[in-house]
Amino acid sequence: MHFYFFKRILKKLSQPEIRILIVLAAVFFLMVLVFAFVMSTYEKDVTFLDGLWTAYITLTTIGYGDVSAATPQGRWVTVLTSMLGIGCFGILTGIILERAMQRRLKKMKGEGKHTGTGHLLIVNVPSYSETMELMKELDYSPDYKHIPRVLVASHLPNNDKEIPSFLSQKIGAFIMGLPSALETLERANAGHAKACVFTSAASDPAMDDTNTLTAGLIEKNWPQVITVMTCSRSETLGNLSTFGIDGGISTTDLQMGLLVQELEDPGIYQVYSELSSNSGGNQIYISHSTVGSWGENAQNFSFGCLKIAATQLNLPVEILGIQKTTNEKPILNPENKLVLGSIDHIVYMARKRFDWLGNSSKVLEQIKKLT
Repeated sequence: MHFYFFKRILKKLSQPEIRILIVLAAVFFLMVLVFAFVMSTYEKDVTFLDGLWTAYITLTTIGYGDVSAATPQGRWVTVLTSMLGIGCFGILTGIILERAMQRRLKKMKGEGKHTGTGHLLIVNVPSYSETMELMKELDYSPDYKHIPRVLVASHLPNNDKEIPSFLSQKIGAFIMGLPSALETLERANAGHAKACVFTSAASDPAMDDTNTLTAGLIEKNWPQVITVMTCSRSETLGNLSTFGIDGGISTTDLQMGLLVQELEDPGIYQVYSELSSNSGGNQIYISHSTVGSWGENAQNFSFGCLKIAATQLNLPVEILGIQKTTNEKPILNPENKLVLGSIDHIVYMARKRFDWLGNSSKVLEQIKKLT
């Protein structure tokens, strides 16, 4: 334990900047003693303590003037001390600025590591425009807008060597490296992340396989991390559950399906645009709690009863259907006689997320009155 501690100290002392700081501190201390000795020896009514005080204000270039040199010896040592003070602080300022620039360049080039926890990992930068669009949606997300973001990518668009400043302002850290490598994920502190989002380019279908393997690696090592991804191939969606990946979307299916619907009903894109954006209006939500978690009385009631109870209670929701697991298709607009099961989640439309578990007592009480 002690050996490791001293080993770390020796490693720090081997850095050039630290050596310079030690030399500066030694020169500073020595000059203070010399100044105090000269002033107390040659200047009238100046004690050694007065000399120490005068040395400090001279080296720091404060210069209160409460003690001044009257002899040639005192004046010479004052000139030398003030020049030394200016030089030392100039070197110190240069070291600080250089270290700050090195840290900034290290971040821009993705050479550092992230030590924070509870962050959101964003893997890949298919294009700057798509990534900035993702950042915009995250800024509006009530669940993720305040969570630090860590960007991980093996390369940047246009073969850029540094992340651009407009993107750097939106993230807490950038890690350049192969996302599927465990070393890269550890630099991003993936084990302590809250969630991980994988993006992909439609022009690079092979990225689906890389993302799936990387997400599977995260799920294997850190299963508590939520993983979702975009897929350029619809068949990739069917393999996500095999790797334990929590969710995904097929960008191709969405685009083509929406294009045909726009052909049939021009203007329907605007409806989808509001429902899929976090910037305002209504969104589609899935309740975090299952019906079975509402309590012992949460059983043997129908979908129709739930809709009527929500209407009578004037709940700020529009119930659309149910979903049993994240990897199953939801049952939208089911028959009113459908009996809800204990593992069912509520699919609903609202302006903000509704707390079903917190309001379950009054909902169940209202349903009881109907049955």
